[in-house]
Amino acid sequence: MLHNKMNKCAVAVKLGLMVGTAVLALPTMADQAAADGAAKEQQVEVIQVRGIRASQEANLNAKRFANSIVDAVTAEDIGKFPDKNVAESLSRITGVGVSREFGEGEKITVRGASSATNRTLLNGQTVATADWFILDNPGRSFNYTMLPSALVSDLEVYKSPMASIDEGSIGGTVLLRTRRPLALEQNTVNLALESQYSDSSEEWDPQVSGLYSWKNDDENFGVLVSAIKQDRTVVRQGIEILGWPTNADLDLKVPSHIGVPRFEQARERETLFVSLQSRPTDSLDIVLNLLDSKVDANNHNQNWLIFPNNHAADLTNTVIENGSVVAGEMESGGQAAYNFINRVSSTETKSFDLDLNYVADEYELHTQVGQTKAKGGTYRETSWEYTPIGGTGYSFDLRGDKPSASTTVDATDPTQFQAGWIWGGSKPTTDEETYGQFDFTIPVKAGVFNSIKTGAKYRAAERTQDRLAYSWHWPSTIDASSGSPNYMAYIFSECNTWDKCGLYSGNTSIDAVVNGNMTQQFFHNRDAMESIAFGGLNGYAADYAQHLNLAEIWAVEEDILSLYLQGDFEGEGFRGNLGVRYVSTDQTSGGYEFSGETWGLATVVSKLDPSNPDYLTPEILEWRTIDNDYSEVLPSMNLAFDLSEEQILRFSAARVMARQNWNDISTVQTYGSLNVAQPTGSASNPYLKPQIADQFDLSWEWYFDASSLLAVTYFHKDIKSYRSFSTFVDQRYWEEGDEWKDVTFTRPENGTGGKTDGIELSYQQSFGDFGVTANYTYTNAERDEERDLTKPGSGLVEGTSDQMVNLSAYYETDVFSTRLMYNYRTEWYKGLHFNGDELWNDAYGQLDASFTYNLTEAVSLSLEAVNLTDEQVVEYNTDEARLFSIYENGRRFTAGIRMAF
Repeated sequence: MLHNKMNKCAVAVKLGLMVGTAVLALPTMADQAAADGAAKEQQVEVIQVRGIRASQEANLNAKRFANSIVDAVTAEDIGKFPDKNVAESLSRITGVGVSREFGEGEKITVRGASSATNRTLLNGQTVATADWFILDNPGRSFNYTMLPSALVSDLEVYKSPMASIDEGSIGGTVLLRTRRPLALEQNTVNLALESQYSDSSEEWDPQVSGLYSWKNDDENFGVLVSAIKQDRTVVRQGIEILGWPTNADLDLKVPSHIGVPRFEQARERETLFVSLQSRPTDSLDIVLNLLDSKVDANNHNQNWLIFPNNHAADLTNTVIENGSVVAGEMESGGQAAYNFINRVSSTETKSFDLDLNYVADEYELHTQVGQTKAKGGTYRETSWEYTPIGGTGYSFDLRGDKPSASTTVDATDPTQFQAGWIWGGSKPTTDEETYGQFDFTIPVKAGVFNSIKTGAKYRAAERTQDRLAYSWHWPSTIDASSGSPNYMAYIFSECNTWDKCGLYSGNTSIDAVVNGNMTQQFFHNRDAMESIAFGGLNGYAADYAQHLNLAEIWAVEEDILSLYLQGDFEGEGFRGNLGVRYVSTDQTSGGYEFSGETWGLATVVSKLDPSNPDYLTPEILEWRTIDNDYSEVLPSMNLAFDLSEEQILRFSAARVMARQNWNDISTVQTYGSLNVAQPTGSASNPYLKPQIADQFDLSWEWYFDASSLLAVTYFHKDIKSYRSFSTFVDQRYWEEGDEWKDVTFTRPENGTGGKTDGIELSYQQSFGDFGVTANYTYTNAERDEERDLTKPGSGLVEGTSDQMVNLSAYYETDVFSTRLMYNYRTEWYKGLHFNGDELWNDAYGQLDASFTYNLTEAVSLSLEAVNLTDEQVVEYNTDEARLFSIYENGRRFTAGIRMAF
């Protein structure tokens, strides 16, 4: 990739200047998160958290004595949930919603704010992340599949900000803390051996986690090592519609593709975490944290598709609902295709973090430096398409809980399918951030103020995306005796139907959520397909070209300098903080500027001689950058009144900000299939400004027992600018059809604002050996922009469910404990689909359960169940009649043994 790399020398110079400025100015401030962390170490040693009831008391203790509006979950409570990553643990918190596209929690929303507008910090810092799925676009949201729940000691969701906490969140900031060796007993050992069964794949997968923590007898040096390995065989199947364009001839919305897909993945997650802690004096504490987490995510997808919109005028027996064709028939000659897609995918995150705290009589100093890197994506994709010989008749009905789709051709007979096309490529991404911060605290006695905190932080980040396209139909050096002009033509001459060349490997039934014979399909032989594509066939070596897909290659650099001042105060019956944070952001978006005679491609690998005139090199090819700079002043205030020993009234007010998604501020342009009647695509906008909001919260909390709470919170957010969209039309070359086609592109822009407000209700109480927890969130999110159905995304707020509910009940004795948990949220808008259509997720509720039996004080048996009611993920296009997808991820059951010494 030909983009400008970050200047490391410049980064070092800026950090050095910042250090000098901070020292010369002598404002002193300890980082709030570090101070809270030190306090938590003391609490852990004193509280002796064991069991569900005790962990809930610790959760309430953290919430009760916080100066902000905070919800907390401790490690003990995380261990009692049937959660395999942190997102699933967060789903138990009031106001937090979780997406589960592949059956496991991936991204979160907080108080109606989308996943891109909430930050997750590990030990106070960013964790780089790179998505493995080729259809995902790099965003600000953290992918929690990278972070196993066993790694975390406790987590907090800050819903009201403080000046001393990093900016970047509209809904809330998630602070995750890892364990520290000096906070644990000497030679602490935690070990979990588990096996997980997924009923969708009918596979048992091993899951192992272990922790060892050591410290010397003087308790001034310790080492902690945690290793986690979790495998999961993922199978997702269902029905999907890949677009609802308005057919110009019928003036109706007609499905572009209707497919019955089967997605399979062998997911292997390995995480290693090492923490070294030194406390050479009572005043100095040094912690070095190292993290390496990798997910191998190779996957393959097959999809049996029909194309109703390509011949919409020929459909008969159509059923129309709300201007959409939701059922119809094609007697014969209809277009259809089998797509078989193999992907080699992975993602890996590495972090280095050095944290130093020094406590003197006159001040406290905190400094933290480090770097986090991630790389991931699809490193190789191969897609083969075979079509029914002579076309096919078909029928479809997308109504009801179980739609139907059938064809006249038998999709279990590989002899009925002829060769169509081969394409492929790669989409690797990177994410990197280097950071340094210095914080000081000065104890004061100035009226009600007891300390002044100040500090500075510098972050240098870079996000990149590469994109390669493979061409098997390129003119090649394949032996002339083959009789074919290129390697793809030779493959199709030898493998002219799918039963040839070992490509067929039996039949399958995908009837979980669909009726009709399109559920009866044949499998492709992945190994044979890969061998032919990249190895060779009949003694002829595989021959293909690799081209840069210039419009999809980009890099964004971001330099952020933040300064803050915060005063903590306390008086008779009240406490809180008042502060301001100044943030300066410099963004540089880079991408290729190129002429269009090579269709946006530049060949980088081919067996051709570079002098060959067919070798693609645009006449104009130059890397261009666009600068976008802005600064914000973010004041905040948190105030807590002790109405009594058990009751607290809280008020907070603040200005907050969230930067736009990396992909949105890049220079990228992408588009979908060009073999459809009305192709669509998306484009970015490097000039986007951040989203700003003014917010206030009012909360009443009643702690009527050690493990009991009744709380009511009202929140209000005045959003200054939501992301909006505009469209434009540009032409793209369709290789298979050898023609230029008009593509309608959707581009983001800064739009009008709006308001979000809501109420959170929380209740928690224990009754002897029993206990219940319940919370409810109502969110009302409105935009000032008028709703215009002809303008996708207008008037809508991403990620907001009107209502969310969490219910939990447990029974616990010294011998065993059991817990039943239900999580529900109403429908929510997910943003624009890659084809430009509005995408909604239907209401979703999930029932989970866990059971633990204590063999001894140190050894326990566990049994966990996820998604007991086998809920499906249902998506639609604005109107529920326009179904987008129904996916079944199935239930998961985990049995294991846990040991803690």
